[in-house]
Amino acid sequence: MKFLRLFIFAFYFFCFTSTCFAYTVESYAGQFPEQTANVLNFVFCPLNYVSNKLFLRDIERFYAKIKNTKPFDEFYSKIGFYYINLSDKEEDLIFKQKQGFPPIKVSKNFLDDVSTRLKSKYKLIIIDAEGSVSCAQISSIDKTSLLILGKRRYKSINSFNKGFLHELGHSLGLRDECTRCEQLCPPGKPNCATNIEEAEEWWGDLVKRGKADYIRGCCGNRNYIRSSLVSLMNDPDKAENFGAVNECYLRRVLLESEQ
Repeated sequence: MKFLRLFIFAFYFFCFTSTCFAYTVESYAGQFPEQTANVLNFVFCPLNYVSNKLFLRDIERFYAKIKNTKPFDEFYSKIGFYYINLSDKEEDLIFKQKQGFPPIKVSKNFLDDVSTRLKSKYKLIIIDAEGSVSCAQISSIDKTSLLILGKRRYKSINSFNKGFLHELGHSLGLRDECTRCEQLCPPGKPNCATNIEEAEEWWGDLVKRGKADYIRGCCGNRNYIRSSLVSLMNDPDKAENFGAVNECYLRRVLLESEQ
């Protein structure tokens, strides 16, 4: 009997910590298109939701926001929206709370398993209904990376939607454009220059056309340069868009991913 219990424990441990996951990856749109046709894939996971209905409603809001935000509105039909509902046991095995950044560690086996099922890279978006911390890895469109949205951080649905866009910007390579930032990140392309000369090289053509500017304050440093007074990467609550420099960058990486 002792041997049998050990065997059962070992079997379940192996399944949940390797590739034998019981969950399914569901398409929000109700169909599973060829992933190779998508320029970008989102995979949403819920934490601490009282019902699946509320979780799906939040995905619906993000879907609508993407459709009405430049330059994603030009590509939304090729952006895959997927979601995963995990059991409590799977959540405990896959997600671990930790100190530092990011505050949640995700099992690499789980990340690899989702990638295998989608046959592509993706952005894993954990929506924590009870959390108050939001963050994302500064990454690129061709890499799998993690976004965490703590829903309690936001004062309204509109603020929540914009918070999603802000963290998405990070996951695609955009940096914080704030002067006072909670998490400091190093300056760099495409949107945070260390000096005017660098900014002129990166987006001087847009300044000449009156679509951008040289504004001091970026990545927590008052001497760094950003391209717009207010953007979704600077003050999401006040901004309505990413700004010309960021839009041009995002459009380019989406076009490159499409090819």
